Amino acid sequence: MSQVTKHLKRMAITILFICSVNQTAFAVPILSFNNAQADVSQVANIGDVVTLELWFSGLELDDVGGFDFLLSFDNMVSPLNSAQANLSLTDFDMFNITPSLGALEFSGLSYLFDLSDQVDEFMLATISFVASNVGVSNIVLSNLLISDSLADPIDISVFDAQIVVNEDPNMTVPEPASIGIFILGILGLTARHRTKKLD
Repeated sequence: MSQVTKHLKRMAITILFICSVNQTAFAVPILSFNNAQADVSQVANIGDVVTLELWFSGLELDDVGGFDFLLSFDNMVSPLNSAQANLSLTDFDMFNITPSLGALEFSGLSYLFDLSDQVDEFMLATISFVASNVGVSNIVLSNLLISDSLADPIDISVFDAQIVVNEDPNMTVPEPASIGIFILGILGLTARHRTKKLD
C-alpha cells in the first residue's frame, strides 16, 4: 500500500470521527427538570414546598411544534401544590396543563409553519409539590408525543426527578399528657399489688 493511500485512509477515518462527534454533540432534544439534562433529586422536610422547572433543551437541529405527555408523581408523599405554564412562551397557540390524581397532562400546539426562530432551550412550566409524608416521590415523564412544526415526530431524551421527604429534625415530639402518665401509674400500682397478693 502506497504512502498516499495510507494518508487518504487516515484522512477519511479522521473525517468520519469528527462527523460522528458532531452528531453526538447535537444528538436529540432533551426534556428535563431544572434544565439539568440529567436526573434530578431534591431532599425536603415535611411541610416544605419543592419547586421544579420543566425545560426543553438541545434544540439546535430541531424545533418543537407540538407536545403531549404525562407527568406522574406520588400523591401520598408529595401532592401537587401548583402547576404554571411559562407565560412568556409565544411559540404555542394552545397550551394546557390538566391535573388529575397523581398526574399532570401537558399538551401544546403551535400553528406557526416556520419555527426557525425558536430558541435552543426554553422553560415550559413550573411545578411545585408539598412534602407531606416521609418517603420518595418519583416524578416520571411518560407517554411522550413530541413533534416539529410539520407535525413529524422527533426523538427526545427524557430525564426524571425525585423528591425525597424526610422528617423535619426540628419538629418537637409532643409529650404525653399528664392524664396518660397518671393512668400508667395506676396500672403499674395495680399490677404490683396483684403480684404481692400472689406471693
